[in-house]
Amino acid sequence: MNALDTFCRHLVDKYSSPHWIAPKVMAEEWVAHSGLSALPCLSEIHDQLKRYGLSLKQTETPDLRAHHFCYGSGDPTIVYEEGEWRGAAEFTLLHELYEIILEHLDRIQRRHESPSRSEACWRANKFAAAVLMQKGIFMQALYESNFDIIWLHQHFYRAYSAVAIRAVELLNSLPPASRKELMCVVYDWSGTPEQWKAGQLHFRVGCAAYTSGLRVGSGGYPLSRMPQRGDGVRPGSIVEVALRTGRPVLLKRAYGFDSKGEKDLTCLARLVYWFNKPAKVIVEGMRLEDGYILETQASPFHHRVVAESYQVM
Repeated sequence: MNALDTFCRHLVDKYSSPHWIAPKVMAEEWVAHSGLSALPCLSEIHDQLKRYGLSLKQTETPDLRAHHFCYGSGDPTIVYEEGEWRGAAEFTLLHELYEIILEHLDRIQRRHESPSRSEACWRANKFAAAVLMQKGIFMQALYESNFDIIWLHQHFYRAYSAVAIRAVELLNSLPPASRKELMCVVYDWSGTPEQWKAGQLHFRVGCAAYTSGLRVGSGGYPLSRMPQRGDGVRPGSIVEVALRTGRPVLLKRAYGFDSKGEKDLTCLARLVYWFNKPAKVIVEGMRLEDGYILETQASPFHHRVVAESYQVM
C-alpha cells in the first residue's frame, strides 16, 4: 500500500463524504500527511508526488497545461507542460493531484461520488492554492507586508490573481469584527504583442476579488461602481493615472457608494513591469479606517496622491 492509498483510506475513515470536504480542509490533511514544508519548492513537490506513487512526465502539451492518466491498476502519471514557469508548474501538479485523489477515493469506495468536471477543476485550484499558500504563514506575511500583493507574489512565487484570491478567501474566514475588508483587482495587458511593444496601453480586469464586507450587489457595493472582470480602464481612474505617469497612485478617499459615507475606500494602484513596460496594474482598496495600511505600503515609493474621487477608482 503506497502513500496515496493510506492517505485516501485515512480520509474515508475520518469523513463520511471525503469527496466533498472543503478543498482547504483536504489541503490541510494532505500537508499534515505528507509532511510538506510551509514554503514548498518544485523539487520537494516532485519528491512528494513520487512518494505517493505518481509518475511525472514533462513534454509539450498543446492546449493543455497538464493532464493525467492511469492504465488499469497502474500508478497515475501526470503529464505537464515543458518549460512552464516554476510557480505555474507547482500549481498545476497539485491541481492534478487533487483530481487523482478524487478518482482514487472512487476506487476505494467502489462508487462514483466525485463532483462534476467543472466543479472538480474549481476545487482543484482551491486545493493547490491552499497547499502552496498555507494559512498560518500566508496570513502572517499578508499583515507584515501591509497587504502588499506584489511582495506576496514574489515571496510565495504565485500568480498575482492566485495571491489576491487566497488573501480574500483567508480574510473571509475570520469573524467580521476582526476582519480587514479588502478589494484586490488585477488589470492584465489585453492588446496584441505589437501594441505592447509600441507602448499602447490596453488593459482589462482579469481578476476582481472582494471580501464579504465589500462584495458587490445584495446590499453590498453597487455593481456598476466597482471594477469587475472584463472591465477596461475607466477614464480619470487611478489606474489610468498610474499608467499615464508610470507611478503608484494613492487615492485617499473614494466616495459616493452610499449616502452616509460609511463605505468610502482608500485605494492604491501599482504597476507591474515586464521588459521595462507596464504588464499589469494591481489595485487594492480598504475601508477608510484601514487606509493607513495602504498608505504605509505606498510610502517607500515615489507615488502620487489623489485626495478624493467620486466612485472612480
